[in-house]
Amino acid sequence: MSEKFSLAQARAFWWQQQALGTRAARAGSLTQVLGASGWLRTLGGSDVYIAARARHPAMTRADLDAAVLRGELRVSPAARGCIYLVPSAVVPDLMAMNAPDWHKQTEKDLAKVGKTMKLVEKLAPVVLRALDNAKTTDALRKELGADIPSFGDAGKKAGVSSPLPLALRWLELRGEIERMCEGGRLDTQRYTWRPRVTDPCGPAFGPERKVATKLRAASKDPFAAVVHAFLGNAGPATVGQIVCWSVASQREVKAALATLDVASIEIEGMGEAFVLRDQLGAVRAAPPPRGIALLALEDNYLINHGGLGAVSDPRHHAIKVDIWGEGKPEAIGEATHVLSRTIVVDGLIAGFWEVDPRAGGATWMTFEAQPKPIVAEIEERTADVARFLLDDVGSPRAYSLDSIEQVQQRADRVTKLRAGNSKPAKAAAAKPKAKPQQARRARP
Repeated sequence: MSEKFSLAQARAFWWQQQALGTRAARAGSLTQVLGASGWLRTLGGSDVYIAARARHPAMTRADLDAAVLRGELRVSPAARGCIYLVPSAVVPDLMAMNAPDWHKQTEKDLAKVGKTMKLVEKLAPVVLRALDNAKTTDALRKELGADIPSFGDAGKKAGVSSPLPLALRWLELRGEIERMCEGGRLDTQRYTWRPRVTDPCGPAFGPERKVATKLRAASKDPFAAVVHAFLGNAGPATVGQIVCWSVASQREVKAALATLDVASIEIEGMGEAFVLRDQLGAVRAAPPPRGIALLALEDNYLINHGGLGAVSDPRHHAIKVDIWGEGKPEAIGEATHVLSRTIVVDGLIAGFWEVDPRAGGATWMTFEAQPKPIVAEIEERTADVARFLLDDVGSPRAYSLDSIEQVQQRADRVTKLRAGNSKPAKAAAAKPKAKPQQARRARP
């Protein structure tokens, strides 16, 4: 019989693993804390800095940028091909995991223009020789000139105008070059490329390297190593939640779990879930969540376990929230993505916050009146993060297509909610929440 845990106990462990809880969970350098607490989506906006600062409160923008420049953390395609900020130790597994699908799709695209992968392999050494320092794709195209053939109209229709981006990806997957954010800042989706300067197994700054190296040698399965990393900072998790995060099939996830030392447990309302066996005792002993966290809109704590219902009070499950990329608001108990940045108190979503560009500060609201000490702390914390985004990061935009006007619209909505001019629906008859295994896949 599987050991049974309440959802509250599982959530308590998630809170600790995400480095949102005790000081002990946040101990260590910025690289150590972020390496152990999960991979952060970059999104091309400032939210990667918010997510990192929620886990390492003293961090500055320059601190995080410097860790990437040193190669301790890397900007890399990871789950679903999306760009994440990851520890260097896991990059070889991510490249090995993504390579087969990339090769298969690239061969199809090249066939549409009458070319083969041999053209990419022939161009790759030319590109590598040109990378005597970090360069953008455009800079390489201008420098190499006639060495980069055009695929013409056929290539435009197939989405491959030239072999240069393919050669860069080929070199990246082989570990010969590294992707860097242009200008050294993480709030962009423009990249430069440089020859690999970091240890391919990652710097020896913590246990992540040992774990990754051991798994790679034991299983020779990069996907299993990636699942192990996910469970390390997001377990316990169901098969469906791992599928949602990775966009692998259930068969692939189950095969990976079979190679790992995991325990099967049962979580109230979720069913069977898996946790690394050496973390099982810590799940049992995890203290109730305590403290306040101001989270980015796609924070791992919010989306890793089937949506907002798992980290919110059932009394609030019927409250409607605006959804990122969706036309209609959804109830918190059913939503998987929320447009507003969130306030989490003692492990549960308590309200929303946003930078108010017009006022040069922050605005916030909670679903229920909070005790005066909590109100004072939220006031202090939101003002601090607003200063951080406006003065240090230099922009409150959440993602690449976001704008100051949209930030202001979200801030105005939060202000109206706080004033009671647009009261959310009372949490009365919330619909039963769909099982996490059936939750929508994570938004690209």
